[in-house]
Amino acid sequence: MFKSLFSKLITATKVILVTFILSLLIDFFLGSKILEITDPIWKKTNFYERLIRIDHPVYHHGLKANIKHDKTLGFNGYYDLCTDQSGFRISCEADQSQNKNYDYGFIGDSFVEGVSLNYEETFVGIFDNTLRNKKVANLGVVSYAPKIYLAKLNHLINQGYKFKHIIVGIDISDLYDDDVFYTLDQNLNVAENYSKEKRLKLRKFLRKNFPFTNYYMFVIKKLGDYQVPNEVIKEGTPQFNDKAVMKASWTYSNPDEVIEGYISKRKEAQLNMVNTMNELYKLLEANNIKLSVLIYPWPQQLENDNVNSPQVNMWQAFCEGKCVNFINLFPSFFDEIKKNNYLETYKKYYLWNDTHFNKAGNSLLAEKLLEKFN
Repeated sequence: MFKSLFSKLITATKVILVTFILSLLIDFFLGSKILEITDPIWKKTNFYERLIRIDHPVYHHGLKANIKHDKTLGFNGYYDLCTDQSGFRISCEADQSQNKNYDYGFIGDSFVEGVSLNYEETFVGIFDNTLRNKKVANLGVVSYAPKIYLAKLNHLINQGYKFKHIIVGIDISDLYDDDVFYTLDQNLNVAENYSKEKRLKLRKFLRKNFPFTNYYMFVIKKLGDYQVPNEVIKEGTPQFNDKAVMKASWTYSNPDEVIEGYISKRKEAQLNMVNTMNELYKLLEANNIKLSVLIYPWPQQLENDNVNSPQVNMWQAFCEGKCVNFINLFPSFFDEIKKNNYLETYKKYYLWNDTHFNKAGNSLLAEKLLEKFN
């Protein structure tokens, strides 16, 4: 009896092992082709986010070219995400053909990309639709920071892209991302800090060569995720995740101390970031491209900082003699708090339980931008 059960267990184990090996072989040799053929199916799943946000050898990551996706999962439901042949975000009604000559190029992180909103609802999209006689490029992608701004623009210029004016939307989180995540080599290529410890080469190899295994891992991870419900609560206070709070805290912390989670002291991280932006300015100046800087507060700045935030002072000083326009949205938001209060201002302009702007917030940014450029 025992021998019979043991024999069956060994046989079942062999079958599972052989099936697993065969599935890996099929995944390795045919997975990418199968994904390509079944692309319309994957577009209806959240996994598609992993397929359209791709690694880049120069500027770390970007968006896949020629995307038309109407099931992108945002902070408060689904939104449309479309790109052109260069991987720049565009309106889903726009021509997806490649263009290399632009009047304006916007670069920044998720705020510039316009996560959770259709392109027409983002401040870049509003700017684009208002100045219809101008060519506008949205170069922004989630988790970008100054090191990537420099690397990406240098790469694009070397690839023959032309810009008359670059507008950099410098986010509160850029200090953390530049200090903790990214390194920049002499050739202006971006890599990740501690890439060996993170086993990034292995992880990228597995993602690229075993796409279906990557999908299974994605499903397992999602099953274990816990997300705070994102419903709009009329009363109470928003619940931010710990990482967002940590990223925002540098503007109201001691400049001579290392904030928990950062690598450098605040003032050192600020100096490094300004030096990177100085290199960006030199690159643009050498190519006869104008520079403007846009800044705006997170909710944490509205609650814990003031209108003369270190973020304001740093970039205002940087822009002297360099920027055509320094577009500072801190006064607009702090004026709103004076009229109402922090919570009402937050509800009016931000997505609940998140640091990103809603439609009204994006409209306000677009309004202030157009005052300078229209």
